[in-house]
Amino acid sequence: MDSVRDLFPITRQKFPVMGGIEERPLVYLDHGASTHPPLPVIEVHKTFLENYYANIHRGNHNLSLIATDMFDKVEETILDFIGGEHESNTAILTTNTTGALDLAAYTMSIYDGVTLSTTMEHHSNYLPHKRRGTTVLVDINPDGSLNMEDLKEKLEKLPVKLVAVTGASNVTGFMPDIHEIARLAHDAGARILVDGAQLLAHHEVDVRPDGDPSHIDFFAAAGHKAYAPFGSAFLFGPRELFDRADPYIPGGGTVEFVTPRMQVWAKSPDRHQGGTPNIPGAIAQAEALKFLKNIGLDKIREHEKELYKYALDKLQAIEGVTVYGPKDPEKCIGVISFNIADIPNELAAAILNYEAAIATRNGCFCAHPYIQSLMNVKDPEGCWEKYERGETTFLMGALRATIGIYNNHQEIDALADMVKVIRDKEWKGEYDLLGSSLCQPIRFAMKETSCPGATCLKKKAAEPSEEEDEKIPSCG
Repeated sequence: MDSVRDLFPITRQKFPVMGGIEERPLVYLDHGASTHPPLPVIEVHKTFLENYYANIHRGNHNLSLIATDMFDKVEETILDFIGGEHESNTAILTTNTTGALDLAAYTMSIYDGVTLSTTMEHHSNYLPHKRRGTTVLVDINPDGSLNMEDLKEKLEKLPVKLVAVTGASNVTGFMPDIHEIARLAHDAGARILVDGAQLLAHHEVDVRPDGDPSHIDFFAAAGHKAYAPFGSAFLFGPRELFDRADPYIPGGGTVEFVTPRMQVWAKSPDRHQGGTPNIPGAIAQAEALKFLKNIGLDKIREHEKELYKYALDKLQAIEGVTVYGPKDPEKCIGVISFNIADIPNELAAAILNYEAAIATRNGCFCAHPYIQSLMNVKDPEGCWEKYERGETTFLMGALRATIGIYNNHQEIDALADMVKVIRDKEWKGEYDLLGSSLCQPIRFAMKETSCPGATCLKKKAAEPSEEEDEKIPSCG
């Protein structure tokens, strides 16, 4: 993948590090949050802004006609990429996966029944359903994988209308068998919604034909996790169901005809794409999918799977490191969440950044119930109540490294080497863990904490004094 790596300008980025004379190349291991666009995608985005920038539909001048043609082809590209049938399905463009999942919950809210979500879901595939009706969580197994027996039992006992499940966990990388889940859901008279945010750029997606018992009814994903710019995502689903629901946000572009006494709603996807969309973002998203398809999702998968196994072996060989979730390279994408004994995840992420230019993510990754289960937190509500009272308390969390298309073995080695430094408490800087909203280097000693492998916080009663504030330098 070295030739592919050269297509990403971000790989040439460097940052100063504490104690270093020269800037150090960025090691980017935060692909689970956002991926960087390669040159072909950047060029398409730039070309549109420079040469074809115009609003779409109903414009009879050259710029609008060209922009409309480019935009309208985005749906076709998405459907081709995931194997969706064009006549019976569509891809509605949104700004992010959260919006796409919320649209799916809205579309299904007019039907009676229970929604099954799972303990391993990102909040965006749980909370939108929960606020619109009865939503029940499917349990996980002790290793963090989905409990399929619990899913079957709940499908048998409950009047389920929708199963909302991740295609790949953003915490552990575990990939449930979405096609088996689809078959079970359909047998029970339900539909399936897959949160494909983490899956789209790392594993081949095939929603399968409509008549297939294992067909995926709804699939949501975002461009910014698939090597496109921020601001464009999509929800794949059946035109028939989308057209039964009133427009998600009624307004410009969602109607065919309006009078003071009536309105005729447009067909999908326009029906649910109110207002001016992110036209350049959508076009760039389509270009990113073409970029991935040209490389080959099978090649991308093999590269990332090999790196994932390499990283797992490296990290698990370090005494004091705890890696969460299933660890089967065949069933996981390159997402590794872990803790370093006695080191708060917030502090570890800061040290990696300031002392090695390694970009990771830390916290609960918008998947609190899953983290609570993985870390065996017995009373999470009680922890929050203590925090609200201003008491020092344990707030669960972890450090996360996520692998992308241009990462390599040297970058995994750099991560493992720094994890050993942190484990041995041999970092160079001094950090303020409790005195600021972010863990930043200061000129004074790190404040003591005794919460192993997590974040130990005490709610501040007041803002820090001017004297204390001066200890925290600006990040620039």
